[in-house]
Amino acid sequence: MNKGNICIAKTSPPPVFNAYLEQFERDFKMFLKCRTEELVPGGRMVLTTMGSIKSDDPLCIWEVVGLILNDMALEGLIEAEKLDTFNLPYYAPTTEEVKKVIEIEGSFTLLKLEVFKMDWDSYIKKANSGLDKQERATMIATDIRAVGEPILASQFGEENMDNLFQRFKNVVLDHMEAEKCEYVNLVISLAKRG
Repeated sequence: MNKGNICIAKTSPPPVFNAYLEQFERDFKMFLKCRTEELVPGGRMVLTTMGSIKSDDPLCIWEVVGLILNDMALEGLIEAEKLDTFNLPYYAPTTEEVKKVIEIEGSFTLLKLEVFKMDWDSYIKKANSGLDKQERATMIATDIRAVGEPILASQFGEENMDNLFQRFKNVVLDHMEAEKCEYVNLVISLAKRG
């Protein structure tokens, strides 16, 4: 149903969005339920998670990986069937979706929910402001490779990883030069009811 994509993308049909949203709602509700058992009444927790402004218009780094894998499938470097049967369990909720689950689950009071936008390379610039875009794109590719390579290699073959992440680095560099590439982070402060 999500042909040519590895996660929710601009080209994903509505049933894919609904499936990912429903899974997020189930998982987040279970997460909150489990945390309820760990906290005393009035106990607080702060969560930080990836988010989105609009769930049906994501701009995420995994979408970029999916576009590159799609190109590789079109070039015959990976099997299109393997691409079409692969979906990352990644969902970036909106603030409204987070609020809805917190309300429905009922164990917590939402104290504060803030949205922060950060450049894809802001953490690199903070650590070393002297790096140019090429070096920062290389670091982003290395970081995403560290996170994604095990699952991607098991589906698409270890032999394709160098090519994938070299292409990824080049695309990230192009994106960084052409547009503002940002992560959306949600910071959620909760207190246990009761």
